[in-house]
Amino acid sequence: MPDNNPVAASPDFAWTEGLTYNQAVRAGDLVFTAGQGGFRADGTLDQDFEAQARQAMANVEAALAVFGADLQSAVKLTVFLVNAEDYGVFKELREELFNEPYPASTLLLGTPVFPEMLIEVEAVASLAGPRHAFA
Repeated sequence: MPDNNPVAASPDFAWTEGLTYNQAVRAGDLVFTAGQGGFRADGTLDQDFEAQARQAMANVEAALAVFGADLQSAVKLTVFLVNAEDYGVFKELREELFNEPYPASTLLLGTPVFPEMLIEVEAVASLAGPRHAFA
C-alpha cells in the first residue's frame, strides 16, 4: 500500500525563494505541481509566447522530476492562457512533448498575477505506470 502522507519539495528555482507554497507535492503515487510560468532561472520572462510556453513546460518537468516523474508520466494538465490566439502554438507544443495516449487536459483563459506572463501550466503525474486512455 503506498504511503499517502503528502510530501512536498521544490526544484532549485531561484525565483521561488520566499514563496509560501511548494512547487511539487507527492501524495501516494500522484505528483501535483504548482502552476508554472515561463520564468527562466534568473526570474525573467521572454516576451514571445512560444518561448514562455516551452520554458513553462520545462519548469513543469523540473517540478515533476523532484519525485522521479516526468512529462510522460503526466495524466492531467491544466493550462491557463492570456490570449486564445496562442492555443494553436500550445497545441503543437503539447503534441511535440507528449506521447500517446495524451494526458487529459483543461485549457482556460485568464489574467495572470504577473502581467508579463502569457501562460501558466500545472500537472498531475502518476508514478504507478504508463498512461492509459479510453477513446
